[in-house]
Amino acid sequence: MKKILILSLALGLTYCEKAPEAPKAETKAPVETAKVAGTSVGLDLTKSTLKWIGTKLKGKHNGTIKIADGNILVKDNKVVGGKFSLDMTSIDNADMKDDAKMKAKLEGHLKSEDFFNVEKFPKATFEITSISEETAGSVNVTGNLTIKDVTKGVTFPAKITYSADKKPVSATANFNINRQLWGITYPGQPDNLIKDEINLDLNLSAM
Repeated sequence: MKKILILSLALGLTYCEKAPEAPKAETKAPVETAKVAGTSVGLDLTKSTLKWIGTKLKGKHNGTIKIADGNILVKDNKVVGGKFSLDMTSIDNADMKDDAKMKAKLEGHLKSEDFFNVEKFPKATFEITSISEETAGSVNVTGNLTIKDVTKGVTFPAKITYSADKKPVSATANFNINRQLWGITYPGQPDNLIKDEINLDLNLSAM
């Protein structure tokens, strides 16, 4: 019996999929949003993307969520604020395109009450409350992330790209959040539990 237990643990470790290595978003209470002066620049929704990765004990899935709308606020050629929303009804799986039935099943499950309950909460939002510049183009972004009507303050590193005339044209960030903090608590199957980390790969392009 002891040998069987050791073997089971060894197999579990062998097949344990790791969540993507990325900065963990610092999460805290929502931050009060102050009015920020700046020029509003719309997002190019044809180029702006959000990719996600969800990891299980024995595997992982990845896909996209469409950015529904948004803008950034620019002052003195620096991003000082902004806000965008996600169309949660657009959750799409990218790794099972060859199996339409399983792809549709997973997407339906992610949209259900077990996960994001998109019928009740069709949008998620992120609003910047502050940006601190670390090095040229490298910043720490703090803002309020709302998913399923739960709002948490988060901070994560991002990279801003500038045009030749020094205007911000795009921003990218890759970080992990803990889904449990937004009430996404479905555990998965007993032999294939879902990890709490969701990896988000954000790419925003200005008009």
